Amino acid sequence: MQAKPQQQSMLGAGKLNQILGDKRGLLVKQTPRGCLLELMGCTAKSEYKISGMNPGDIQDGYKISETAMNKENILYALEESNCLIRNFAAESRPMTVVVTDGGEAGGAEVMRFVKPATFPLCSCNCCPLMSVELPGGQKAESQVYIDCPGCLIPHFKYQENGEHIYNVHPEKCCGGFCVACNIFTGKGGLYMPFYFHDPHTKDVIGGEYDDPSTPQIRKLWAGLAMECCTTADNFAITFPPGVDGIRKAGLLGLTFLLDFAVFEKKRDNDS
Repeated sequence: MQAKPQQQSMLGAGKLNQILGDKRGLLVKQTPRGCLLELMGCTAKSEYKISGMNPGDIQDGYKISETAMNKENILYALEESNCLIRNFAAESRPMTVVVTDGGEAGGAEVMRFVKPATFPLCSCNCCPLMSVELPGGQKAESQVYIDCPGCLIPHFKYQENGEHIYNVHPEKCCGGFCVACNIFTGKGGLYMPFYFHDPHTKDVIGGEYDDPSTPQIRKLWAGLAMECCTTADNFAITFPPGVDGIRKAGLLGLTFLLDFAVFEKKRDNDS
């Protein structure tokens, strides 16, 4: 007998809380899948393996410890998208990222993230949106937008059922027009933290800037070989305190969107 939508939603939420409920953070490791295709100028599907993480696993602000890198993966994610669109309209492509249980392909589907087709980033009305879908149609949405035409800082907002929960962006400098960098620590180069901010007060949630334990999504240095020879990135998510499995899932989707909208776009521009 097929479960009713409300029952399916409860089952989906229960599974997420079982997998993510006790996790203080996640390490999202993009694999070098399709690196030969990308060396030839093609855009390969994005593939990720996800494990648990604690803020103390981050070393020197920019890299993850070997112990954390070798932790058992709990989730596997793979992009589904049209090959032709992916290679000729990568920034605009619609895609679905299917997340399954376990560290390898073939596990039971836990959730999926859906991004519709959009125009390239040019204004607030053309920005990519990604939503997490659970059984029964329950959704959480995260959207990237640009604060102002002259601003070079990517801003994200995270919302659930239409309620604005977080603003997510790096620390700013120069009157808010630039990302705050530090040549001595590698901030802005070797690593880039995106902090959660209260949408009303604009305050950083759960800590201060430059503290690895402050809730954030941090793009990490993946190692010389990975950075030079592949387009794969690693991200450390430190969750805000008291969030449930559904919100953690939504913030995982926001991380996929951040990789797509910021770092994949940067790689394409650099190449």
